[in-house]
Amino acid sequence: MIPAAVADSWFFWLAIIDGLAAVYILPTVIGIARRVECLSLVICLNAILVGWPAALILACMMPRKPIR
Repeated sequence: MIPAAVADSWFFWLAIIDGLAAVYILPTVIGIARRVECLSLVICLNAILVGWPAALILACMMPRKPIR
């Protein structure tokens, strides 16, 4: 249980919102870091809340772009 003083703090809610935002954009960040072939598909699926699990799977499993 969270104490009432912590739950009333603006810093607590800001940290919660920042953490949720970081988790939400995680598939896009993984796709960029891995340099996946079809990053636009990962971004489009990530924009849809229901498509977030698919975007995470694609970001982790799509083939990488060849290094030129």
